[in-house]
Amino acid sequence: IGRSHEEEERRVNKELANIRTKFKEAGLTSYNRKKYVCKLVYMSLLGYNVQFGHKEAVDLASSAKYSEKQIGYLAVTLLLPEDSGYMRGVLAALRRDINGGDDVSVCVALAAVSNIATREIAEALTEEILGQLLSPSASTFVKKKAALCLLRLLRRFPDATNAHVWAERVIPYMGHRDAGVTLAVTSLATALAQQYPDAMRKAAAFAVRRLKSLVLDNECPADYVYYTVAAPWLQVKLLRLLQYFPAPESPELRTLLLRILRHIIDVGQDAPRELQQMNAQYSILFEAIGLGIHLDIDQALMHESAALLGRFITSRETNVRYLGLETMAHLAAYIDSLEPLKKFQGVITQALRDRDVSVRRRALDLLYSMCDVDNAKPVVNELLRHMGAADLALREEMALKVAILTEKYATEYAWYIDVMMRLVALAGEHLGDEVWHRIVQVILGNEELQLYACTIALQALRAPVCHESAFKVSSYVLGEFGHLIANAPDSAPIDQLKALQSKMPSVSLPARAVALTTVAKFTNLFPEIKNACLRVLDRHRGALDAELQQRACEYYALATVESDVLLSTVFEEMPPFAERQSALVSRLLKQEGDTEDQRTWVPGGRDINRERRAQQTGETPVEAEADGKDKELAPDDPADPVEEPSIAESRRHYARLLWESDGILYDGDEVQVGLMAQYKPPAGRVGVFLGNKAAGAIYDISIHAFAKDNDSKDAPLSITESPGQSPLPASLLPLGQARIYFDVTCHHVFPTPPTLRISYTQAGAPTVLELQLPITCVHFMAPVTIAVSDFFARWKQLGEAGLGEAQSVLKTPFLEERAGEWLRGVVGGMGFALIQGADP
Repeated sequence: IGRSHEEEERRVNKELANIRTKFKEAGLTSYNRKKYVCKLVYMSLLGYNVQFGHKEAVDLASSAKYSEKQIGYLAVTLLLPEDSGYMRGVLAALRRDINGGDDVSVCVALAAVSNIATREIAEALTEEILGQLLSPSASTFVKKKAALCLLRLLRRFPDATNAHVWAERVIPYMGHRDAGVTLAVTSLATALAQQYPDAMRKAAAFAVRRLKSLVLDNECPADYVYYTVAAPWLQVKLLRLLQYFPAPESPELRTLLLRILRHIIDVGQDAPRELQQMNAQYSILFEAIGLGIHLDIDQALMHESAALLGRFITSRETNVRYLGLETMAHLAAYIDSLEPLKKFQGVITQALRDRDVSVRRRALDLLYSMCDVDNAKPVVNELLRHMGAADLALREEMALKVAILTEKYATEYAWYIDVMMRLVALAGEHLGDEVWHRIVQVILGNEELQLYACTIALQALRAPVCHESAFKVSSYVLGEFGHLIANAPDSAPIDQLKALQSKMPSVSLPARAVALTTVAKFTNLFPEIKNACLRVLDRHRGALDAELQQRACEYYALATVESDVLLSTVFEEMPPFAERQSALVSRLLKQEGDTEDQRTWVPGGRDINRERRAQQTGETPVEAEADGKDKELAPDDPADPVEEPSIAESRRHYARLLWESDGILYDGDEVQVGLMAQYKPPAGRVGVFLGNKAAGAIYDISIHAFAKDNDSKDAPLSITESPGQSPLPASLLPLGQARIYFDVTCHHVFPTPPTLRISYTQAGAPTVLELQLPITCVHFMAPVTIAVSDFFARWKQLGEAGLGEAQSVLKTPFLEERAGEWLRGVVGGMGFALIQGADP
């Protein structure tokens, strides 16, 4: 407005005075009123107070003329604060236009509601807006506006819209004849499904049928075809909506959905030539892969997706590489084996050096998700090598993930200590106190770590440069366990004290406070250097910092009391910390912020997503893993199998695994045993997973499986360890997991299931578990499906042979419409086939 701020202010004040005068005139024309309100809007955007014009804006919004109403709603949106006294007048104008206006007035009012979106408006107008969406006489344009307006109110004030009451009523409009209405309603349904999944359950069937018409039937209005792709935006939204629901229970819907996904993936194999077509086709493809991963009902499809994603992560297009890495991280959260992803580990590692920081971040997520015991060392070493060159914004997240992976998959105590001390040296300034706290917790809970940790701690204090986090860990460890190395060369008590003192002047006050605690503990651990320790404490009794001064005074007073019992009691060794979730994992999960659409998974692999799903559903982690495989088709109270008394602890989970291929077999206070089985008659392979739930490590791990008369040549069942697998680890850290596979061969009918014997030592106490493996004769049967006519002919032959007929009526724990689904799941899982229509 002016060349300087003062000149601009003079001009604005002059114009504001003129507008005030004009507003007081009785004969102000409609054109001038709109012109002056628009000027007020502009000056408000410049930061000037135009409160006197609020009433004029509301008057324009309440006008019957569209031109005035348009300017009025625009001004109200930009000028009025939410707590303005004029909001009641705006609310009245909005209600009048939504209920009684023409389509243009209704649409401009809905646009104003979306932009203003106060709680009062949400509470007062939700029903009227919903009425416009559901009204049979409303135009398609109004319906689209109404659906998007409800979406805005739902996201801003979910509790004020009472969406749980009307959520189910909007579902049929996902099948509206107009693709634009379907698109808007699908966006609304996606938001509703995240908050009210039970009420929106029927939306999944509508989404599948609409996808069928778009993908398989190619039914799409010409206006919505984008570079030969049928309504790509609608396809993406429908695929994303389905990711908030479990796999369809109906076999027909499930088969149809798999056909749709496979068709999309098959079409996506061919790279489009035009950029616009590629963007549209790839956006659908990545959502389809994401849905296939979420449903987790076809492992072949997931392995095919892994191979396809391996091609995308090497693409020249940055967006394609980004989406490929993100989707592959999603795949790592559900796929049963990480081997298909490990083929691309080199390519993923190279992506850490990509020019685009978002691609580097997704590569980090993928490496974190695809890490396991087998590739933990190379992945962690690569991340540590890249740590120094990583962006500052990425270094904290990278350091957290390195710390979590090292703790989770460490099989050697020396490697764990070496990696963690190297980590705090490289990225200590980017780490919070949680990291060094967690290192100390792990060392306290594992006796085998303590001696080596003391040696490394003393070396860190003697190094030319010692990072503050490393200094804190070293001080704490020496204060607790310094006596373990007191007799080693160059590790005498006085040497430990001198090493500690050499670094104290260069560290911060909180780190120095930790060191003072260590010095105080030395007075109890090493009486021969008590006087030297007292001199250190005495020097700090006059410290300017209140915390240091208080610690020094209290420690000095305790050390000079003539009572050895008091000193040893106060400064006795800290006990192991109670078992709890790592603070590092909690902090990392907090950093995974959701967008407007909530994420259905988090980076971190299968285990952490299994636990996340278990928290949402209230199940155990292994049960949650089986949730994608018709878990809810199983009964709650099946017939108990015959068991030996020594293996009765596994009874609760044994029966369920008789017809399910994987799940939990035993869940105790110290360990958890999971099972995964695959059968191809007359053989099978059974995988046993042992997880450590105790606060400390377990040692001397042994897992054996044997059947009755297993060594006999005429044994009906033989079970041996699978060849070519890695041996069991010598020890297992807390939250660690070991696995072993057995090959099973059935020679003829066997009456007794095999036994699984697990032995380990925890806290010096040996433990032996004997569990009954859910392996029966029916697992080696192949179902045979025959026609109804052939069945009756065969049945007649059996009757003529005098074999008779047996019939049993079962009471299912489900409603009538779900009993058939449950029966198919149980019978199919036990090797039988159902013949439809054979029993009238």
